[in-house]
Amino acid sequence: MNRFLGTTLILVVASSSARAAQPDADDLIVRGLELRRAAKPGEALEMFQRAHALAPSPRTLGQMGLVETSLERWLDAETHLTASVATADDAWVKKNRGFLDQALGVSRGHIGELTITGPPATDIAIDGKHVGTLPALKPLRLAEGNVAVTANSAGFKDFSKTVTIVGGAKVSLAIVMDPAEQRAAVAVAAPVPLPVPAPLSVPVVASAEQAGGSWKKPTGIGLIAAGAGLMAWGITWIAVDGNDNCTNAGPACTKVYDTKTGGWLLTAGGVATAGAGAVLLVLGSRAGSSNIALDVTPNSVLVRGRF
Repeated sequence: MNRFLGTTLILVVASSSARAAQPDADDLIVRGLELRRAAKPGEALEMFQRAHALAPSPRTLGQMGLVETSLERWLDAETHLTASVATADDAWVKKNRGFLDQALGVSRGHIGELTITGPPATDIAIDGKHVGTLPALKPLRLAEGNVAVTANSAGFKDFSKTVTIVGGAKVSLAIVMDPAEQRAAVAVAAPVPLPVPAPLSVPVVASAEQAGGSWKKPTGIGLIAAGAGLMAWGITWIAVDGNDNCTNAGPACTKVYDTKTGGWLLTAGGVATAGAGAVLLVLGSRAGSSNIALDVTPNSVLVRGRF
């Protein structure tokens, strides 16, 4: 019996010692205040957060908000300070209301509002964190500075834009998204080498010049005949130059032929025409003396000719 009582006494003492070793919310708040005075706001915030986890109160909310203001964590500070001053009848809040309101005003001065509009069913993220889907997304309160706004929606290309938030101001962003390109899937089979065809030899019986030989001979003969006629006409005009045509007009006739210049022109034209006919006649007689062959392969064209 005595042994049982002794064991029970030891357990009770150990339990009491453990509870005494574990600080309560008030102890944590005291430690947090000491750390604030020692210019260690980060460690002080940790103490206030632990105290709030043990015993939430307007005091723990206010202490967290005050430290967060000094750490420039504007959004957290506004949230905690707003919740603290909402309990206006709390004794600690009444005592420290001036400090709380001042810190709340400073925090709100560094927070802006962003309103986003765009296509329905568009998911919105701020700095990589999903914040909602349009059109149900409400205006966002964000700390001043640059934020990355990204948006994505089915059937549209992803959207991204950097927006500058100004403390105490409202900013609006209208999202315009480009349709995504939709391309039909194409199955591509493995490449199969094509057989190399044998060279194709295409004989060409006659050149363009040879093909035209059938018209050169008669044309040449015709031009020679026309040239001879023009030369005869011109020589006649040269011969009658200066003669009169007053055979039956009486002795007073003064009409005289003036055909020398025209005669020379006709003669020269006849010579040129006859010469052109002679050239065609000669070429036509030589047109059958040449041929051309053409070889065609997939990678080349070879022309062979004999003249």
